[in-house]
Amino acid sequence: MNKHRFRRHRPLFNTSVPKAVIKPKIKWKILPILWMALKRMCMALGFMVLISSVWGTYLALNIMQSGVVQELPDEMVLYIKFKNVVNELSKETNFLDPFSKSPPTVRELVLAIDKAKDDARVKGLFVRLDGARFSIAHVQELRNAIKHFRSSGKFAYIYSPSYGDAGGGFGGYYLASSFDEIWMQPMGVVMINGLNAESPYFREMLDKIGIEPQFFQRKEYKTAYENMIHKEMTKQNREMISTLLEDIRSVFIKDIPIERGITSAQFEAFVNKGLFTAKEAQDIGLITDMNYADILVGNIKENVTGDRDFNDDLFISISHYNNSIQKSSANSLLKNVPLPNAGKKKSKIALVYAVGAIMPSKTGVNAPVFIGGNIAAADKIAPAIIKAGEDKDIKAIILRIDSPGGSPTASESILHALERAQKNGKPVIVSMGSTAASGGYWIAAYADRIFALPTTITGSIGVIGGKFTAGAFWDKLGVNWDGVKWGDNSGMWSINTPYSKNEAERINMMLDQVYEGFLERVSKGRGMSIEAVDNVAGGRVWSGARALDVGLVDELGGLMETLNYTAKLLGEDDKNDLDVVLYPAPKTPLEQFLSLIEDSSSVYEGMKWQNSVMQFFAPFLQQIAIMQNRELITAYEPMSID
Repeated sequence: MNKHRFRRHRPLFNTSVPKAVIKPKIKWKILPILWMALKRMCMALGFMVLISSVWGTYLALNIMQSGVVQELPDEMVLYIKFKNVVNELSKETNFLDPFSKSPPTVRELVLAIDKAKDDARVKGLFVRLDGARFSIAHVQELRNAIKHFRSSGKFAYIYSPSYGDAGGGFGGYYLASSFDEIWMQPMGVVMINGLNAESPYFREMLDKIGIEPQFFQRKEYKTAYENMIHKEMTKQNREMISTLLEDIRSVFIKDIPIERGITSAQFEAFVNKGLFTAKEAQDIGLITDMNYADILVGNIKENVTGDRDFNDDLFISISHYNNSIQKSSANSLLKNVPLPNAGKKKSKIALVYAVGAIMPSKTGVNAPVFIGGNIAAADKIAPAIIKAGEDKDIKAIILRIDSPGGSPTASESILHALERAQKNGKPVIVSMGSTAASGGYWIAAYADRIFALPTTITGSIGVIGGKFTAGAFWDKLGVNWDGVKWGDNSGMWSINTPYSKNEAERINMMLDQVYEGFLERVSKGRGMSIEAVDNVAGGRVWSGARALDVGLVDELGGLMETLNYTAKLLGEDDKNDLDVVLYPAPKTPLEQFLSLIEDSSSVYEGMKWQNSVMQFFAPFLQQIAIMQNRELITAYEPMSID
C-alpha cells in the first residue's frame, strides 16, 4: 500500500475517466470529534485565563498603587508634556489598551499647578509641547494657572520643536506666550497666521446621489447642520462666526503682546506675515531661545542644583505629583504636603461633569455610540445630582459643562435634577469650559451663578429637527419600497418619503414647543423677560465675553475662579478650604473591568483607525442619530477653527 497517497501524480488540466462511484459508509469517529471539541474548549478557557491574568495584574497594580504614597524629593521641577488633546475627562479604559495612562485633565492640570505654586519643594515648571491641540478656552485656563504660578517668583519654561506643526498652531503659541522663556529648536517655525473657520458643505453631493435633507429650525441663527441643507454659508452663520473670530482675535491681540513686550500693532503685523523661522522669531521677540531641549534641561538642572549633569529625577511629572498629593479625590490633601489649610476641616462640595453630547444614555437605542467622543448621559448625571442634593454633607454643587448640546429631553432631566437640588438648599454654580451651547446652556439655565471663559462658546438658544429622505436615491438604484401602514402619519420618520403637509405641521409644532420651553427656562433662570431672552436667543452663539454683556453669564473665569467663588459663598477663605468630591464617583479599576465586560462597545473605542473613519462620516452619522432618536435636537455644530 502506498503510504504517501497524497503525493501521487494527478493531471493538471483534466482527469482520468472516473470509475463507478461507490458511496462509502459513514464512519462516526467519536473520539476525534471529542478530542477536537476538548482542544477548542481548552483554547477558549486559556484565552479567558490569559485575559483574566492580564486584568488581574492591572487591577492589583492599581489597587496597590492607590494605597501607596509616593515620596517626592525636597527639590523638584514640575514637568508637563502636552501631546494630543487636552480633555475635561480622563480617557476610559478599554480592552485593546488596558495599560495606557490617561493624560491629566484640565482640572488636574490647573489644580496641580496651583498647588505647586505654594509647595516650597517645587522650584519651577518645565513644559514640553509636542503636537498638542487645544481649545482656546482651555488655553485661557492654563495660562491663568501658569501666570498665577509665576507670581510666586518661580520660573516657567516651555520647549517645542516648532510652534505651528508639532506645537499645536496658534493655540499652542498662545499657551507658550505666558511662559518666562520660550524655547524652540533652530529648524522650527512659529506659525501665527491668524484664524480660519471653515466647514464642508455637502448639499450638492447629496443632490447628486438623490438624498434630500428636510430640516426645520428655530430660529435664523440655528445653523447646526446647515452644511447639509445649503451649498454655502448662510448670511446669519457668516455673521455669527465672524463675530466669534473677532472676539478670539481681541483676546490674542490683548494677551500675547503684553506677555511678549510688544505693541498690539506690531503683533497684528506679525500675524499678517504669518510664519517665522526660528531666527526671525527670536529677533522679534516671539521666542526667547533658539536651541535644543537637552540644553534647556541642562540649564534647569544647573539653576536648581548647581550641577548640569544632575540626574533626571529632578523632573517630576504632573501625574506623579498629583498621585503623591492625593488619595482618592481631586482635592484630598495628604498630611506630608506643605500646602495652605491642609489640616483644616473643609466644606464638602460636589463637582459634576456634563461633557459631550447630551443624550438620555450612553448605551441603548438612543445613544449614537458610533459618532465617537464623550456622551453626557442624563441617566448618569441626573441621579448623581439628585444624590448630591440629598447628601447633608454636601454644601454646594458645581456643574462643569463642556457640551455642544443634544437631546432636549435629556437636557430637561438634568435641569430638573439641579432644580431639585436647589430646593434642598444646595447652591448650584456652573463653570463653562470650551462650549456650553444649546442643550449645554439649557442645563445651565437655573444656576445661581454662571462662570464662562472669554472664549467659551455660549448660548445657541434654539432647536432644529428633521430627517433625510432617500426616495430619489432608491430610484437611481432601481429599488422600489412598498408596504402597508396604519395611521395617517405612520410614515413620518420613514427615510423613503418626504414629510407630508400634516407631518410637517406636527414637526413644527414640536419645534415651537421646545423653543418656547427653552425661552421660558432661560427667562426663569436669568430673571429676564421672554422678549429679552428671545432677542439674544434666535439660535445664536456668543463668546463668553459677549454672553456676559447680554446677560447669559454672570462672571468671566474658569474652574479656579468658580471654586474660589463657591468657597466665599460658603463662608470660607478660598478654594483650599473646599473638599471637592466628584459625582458620580470615578470608577475603581474593578468597576472599569466589569463595565467593559457589560459593554462590548468599549472594545471598539480602542480601535483608533475606526475612530478616524467615523470622524470623517460624523456629519452623516449625526443625522442618523437625529432620526434614530425621533426627537428634536438642541445642538450647536462648531466649525473647525485653525
